[in-house]
Amino acid sequence: MIKIQCRLTRHCLLLTCGLFLSAGCAEESSALSEVPRFEAPETFQADGFNWQREEGFSRSDTAVLSRFFQLQPGMQGSPAVAGVPVIYHGVQNRRRFYWIQGTADGPLWSCVEFSQGRYQFLEGTGNPYQSGSQ
Repeated sequence: MIKIQCRLTRHCLLLTCGLFLSAGCAEESSALSEVPRFEAPETFQADGFNWQREEGFSRSDTAVLSRFFQLQPGMQGSPAVAGVPVIYHGVQNRRRFYWIQGTADGPLWSCVEFSQGRYQFLEGTGNPYQSGSQ
């Protein structure tokens, strides 16, 4: 009889702990789901240039981004550039590669810009496709 009660107590304790953990995870996931989401536009204007979204990597996009990571080996594996970027082309062979992550505080973005043979790493919060983002 005592063994049954111990097992029941153990199972109840495990069940209660599981409920507390799942409730805590549910609160976190609901906080993350409240992060504003936005779609990458087909086109946008920034820094006086028009940018056109590309559907995937071209050979030259791959070469440009590979060269950036060769020049900046510390960026390889960085969470700021994790995943597949959204690619934009501008005039005169300009390119931008955007990575956007949702955080509890809002969207956090990173961008590698290639322009006139030079690279620039940009980052900020908010919508990167609007002129007011930081």
